Amino acid sequence: MSSPGGPPHVEREVRGSHRQFVELYERYLDAVLPPASRHYNASGRWHLVASIAEELLSRGALRVLDCAAGTGFPALDLALTMPGNYEIHCCDGDPAMVEKLAERASQRFMPLSRVTPSRPRHPGGNDALVVDWIDLGQIAGHYDYVLCRGNALAYADTWTGGGDVATTLRIADYLAMMVHKVRPGGYLHVDAPWDAELPVVSHRLAAPGLRAIWEHVDIVEDRRKWMVSVEPQTKGEPWLTFTRYSSLLTIHDVAIALKELRLDDTTPFQLKHERANYGTIIARKPG
Repeated sequence: MSSPGGPPHVEREVRGSHRQFVELYERYLDAVLPPASRHYNASGRWHLVASIAEELLSRGALRVLDCAAGTGFPALDLALTMPGNYEIHCCDGDPAMVEKLAERASQRFMPLSRVTPSRPRHPGGNDALVVDWIDLGQIAGHYDYVLCRGNALAYADTWTGGGDVATTLRIADYLAMMVHKVRPGGYLHVDAPWDAELPVVSHRLAAPGLRAIWEHVDIVEDRRKWMVSVEPQTKGEPWLTFTRYSSLLTIHDVAIALKELRLDDTTPFQLKHERANYGTIIARKPG
């Protein structure tokens, strides 16, 4: 259901905190990644997990680091579904996201140590998973496959709701740190929008446990503005609104940066079951 004017006006709308945003983020993912069939009673996220698993299997990548793991999608899902000889490690720079990731791992009876990378300076606990991209060198060893998806690069430095959008040079620095964690002959998986100007869109998404989530995306000066309004299940309760800004980074900008880092296979493609507006690159580090 589309609505060019955005969500309807509500009297009791309040600005949500970052922690509230994190708590609602899983429902947003289920809403934005709907199942391919109305008869399939599960989030479409499982189709995307299967696509990523296919890429890992086809490249023989056994040791994986998701360096923008957020609340655990897709890393926790991969850790649950991939064979036991796979190592799937997680880290993220947002402590609130990592806290939610730990909660979700516990709900699935998964020891957090199973997805925690070795980080000598922070042995054990959730702190071992809280790592900014610029500090990825603190993680021990190298990986067959480093994953940074979900348009995370465009939200560098702004995901928690503050700060200026990252420059292209800053993002290139982050990419260099990710490449450093890839073993020779290994792969870096990243995504970003195909175009700087995503279609101006305002739409209503069906969301589990909520009446709806309204999403509005447009361009404000040199930044992309993403606004999410959450309509509660119970009438009369306040709506929550969250606003985030990202750079106008495209997958073609990412390709240029990866070529400058001397990676191979930097041509963007449409990953099966990934959102249509987002291109993917799975670049290879020369062995």
